[in-house]
Amino acid sequence: MVRIVANLWRQEIQKRSVQEIVKRGADLYDKLVGFVEDLKTLGQRLTQARDSYDSAYSKLYSGKGNVIRRAEMLKELGVKPLKTLPAELVEAAIEVPSLPATPEEEGEKAQGGV
Repeated sequence: MVRIVANLWRQEIQKRSVQEIVKRGADLYDKLVGFVEDLKTLGQRLTQARDSYDSAYSKLYSGKGNVIRRAEMLKELGVKPLKTLPAELVEAAIEVPSLPATPEEEGEKAQGGV
């Protein structure tokens, strides 16, 4: 009789352990799903931040109407700022992309011309 009771208690303990393992497994899985969703959202926001950064930086130094070029034009007109922008940024903002050389120009370069 004592053995039967002991076996019943052992089975009951095992049953509770299995139930606890199942519950904890479900909780862990739910946590993992939440973590993956948060990670995906973070990735999207990082992409948005990078796009916003690139857009702002482009306005700063790209194209004919960029902010640095306009500021340098003001400086040329006599504005006397106390600080100076980094030279490499000013050069990149002011540079006008050159057109590719024509075949005639390439021939002249090869012959020691222009």
